[in-house]
Parts: sequence; structure tokens; C-alpha cells
Amino acid sequence: MRVDLVERPGEEWDRFAEAHPAGRLGHASAWAEVLETAYGLESRYLTARSSEGELVGLLPLVTFRSRPGGRRRLISLPFLDSAGILASDHEAEAALRDRALALATESGCSALELRDFSSAGDAPASELAMDRVNLVLPLKTSEESQWTALSAKVRNQCRKAEREGLTLRTGDPGALREDFLLPYRINMRDLGSPPHSPAFFEVLTQRFGERLRFVVTEHAGRPVGGLVAIRFGRRVYVPWASTLRSERNRCPNNQIYWEAIRWAVVTGAAELDFGRSPIDGGTYRFKKGWGAHEEALRWRTLAPDGTIALQRAGTGSPVVKKLSELWTKLPVPLASVVGSRLRRYFSN
Repeated sequence: MRVDLVERPGEEWDRFAEAHPAGRLGHASAWAEVLETAYGLESRYLTARSSEGELVGLLPLVTFRSRPGGRRRLISLPFLDSAGILASDHEAEAALRDRALALATESGCSALELRDFSSAGDAPASELAMDRVNLVLPLKTSEESQWTALSAKVRNQCRKAEREGLTLRTGDPGALREDFLLPYRINMRDLGSPPHSPAFFEVLTQRFGERLRFVVTEHAGRPVGGLVAIRFGRRVYVPWASTLRSERNRCPNNQIYWEAIRWAVVTGAAELDFGRSPIDGGTYRFKKGWGAHEEALRWRTLAPDGTIALQRAGTGSPVVKKLSELWTKLPVPLASVVGSRLRRYFSN
């Protein structure tokens, strides 16, 4: 078994990731360039090969700091719900894990953070994100059958969006990206969280090309909601979605998500990945309403010696909560400019 550090993953990497049952959006080779170009994050991508030279495993890693001058961690991957080790067998998985731990030691990183799913139900409870789950919708083979499979409530809310005068925008992906950013920035300020930079979404658009689609809805000529949908493997993923709180009684969320689902069906995807949500929270109930099922998240933080490390303070810490409250009081232009510069230090 040979494990190599890859300077730039390419087509072979993506073929393996898309064919593997556990392959996820975070395994796409495009993220290496996206994260390096947008935020200057150093990529450390590993491949495992058999004695015959066959690719049998991969692990995307990024060197990450939670603050300027802070200690570094290796993460697979920041900003996304899952990536982690992708391997054909246990030998390749162990080899990649051991090489990643050695890489953490060599590069002076304090920990190795692996984000993946636990579909087999065999992960220790200490490795599961017990308060959050991923939500995935199995798709039908036609738009008509998918519409019929939705609950009457969801269909009525989709129709209400049209009755309320919401219309989907179409056109150049670059223009749609700018339209998406308008409600996205407002929503992120309202949530008390720094938004991703315009450069991040620009590089994302360039690298994923036709695999990526911006869905935007407007009311009276003003964008009031939008999302980013990306096709990788057998799934279409929605990593980012935002609507204006003042417009939610018009059901813009239903309109943009139905359009993403419709597009996923048209492209032949088998599932739509809604992303993670707190159990029983508002977004959780919204996604479950479409018929989505849960996937357990398995996020492991390992010390360089391989032992489970103490988890970092998350969004539930008093300090983070206070900063979040203060952030909601900032003017949107200021929150957008400052947030875009700070976003690289927030891994979730």
C-alpha cells in the first residue's frame, strides 16, 4: 500500500469519488482550488494505491486556523458537511488515516478533523454529532412523479409562492450569483454569522461549471431568496440557501427548493442533499416536510497520536453566542465586507 501527497487532484480522483457509495460533495477535486484561491487555505490531498498502482482510497485535507496566528488543524473539509476518508477497503482506510496523522505531526498541526457520515450505525457515540443530522430526499425518475410524491401541504406552499407574485430569475450564472448574494448577505447578518466572500462563490462557479446552478426568486423585481445547487455523483447538494425573513410568508423557500429538486430530477440524480440541521429545529422540520430522511454525521477530532481529542467550543459557547448577537446589529454592508474577511476562520 502506497500513500502519496497529491499536488493537484484531477479526473482520476473525481471518477473514484463519484463511483464510491460513500463519495460526497466534499470529495470533489474542485475544492482544492476553491479554498486555496478564495481563502489561501493550503490543500494536502492524499491518495492510496495498491501494489499494482490502482487507486484504492483518497483523503482531501486543508490546513486551517481558527484565528490569525492560532494553532493549525488538518480538516476534511472546512465549510462542508462531509468529506473524510474514502477507501475501497480497511487497509487503505487505515493507511490514509495513519498518513494524515503523521502529516499533522510533521506540519505542527494540533489535530486532525474528519467529517463524514455513519450510515452503518457502527460509530461510537463519542464520534457522532448527536444534535445535528444530514437530511436527504430520495428522488423519483420524473418531475411529475416527484411532484405527486410531495405532501399536499408542500405542494400548496409551492403554489402559494406563485400566487404571491414570486418569480424565478433566469439568465447568466454570473448575474444570478450576484442576485443570490443580496438575500444571502442579509440572511447571514440576521443569523449572526459572517458570509462567504464573493470570491468564494466566483471560484466555485468557475470550478464546478455546469454542475452548479444558482436558483433565485424575486418579488417586485427584488431578489428575496436563493440557493446554490451542485451535482456530484448521484446527488444534488444544496450547501447554501437564504430567504429574507420579511418575505417568508410568501413561501420563497418552497419555490427555490422545488426548483432545485426539479433540476436534480432532470439531471438524473438519485437524491437531493438538503444539508445538516439541528434535530427538531425549524430547518429540520422544513426538510422533513419534503420527505427527507436522516443521515448521522460522524465528525471525529483526533490528536496527532490518534486518540480522540476534546471538541472545540462550538456555536453553543457563551462567547460565540454573544458575538453572534452583536453581529446581527451591524449594517448589512459592513457585516458583508468584514464577514467576508473573517469567514476563512470559521470552519462550519
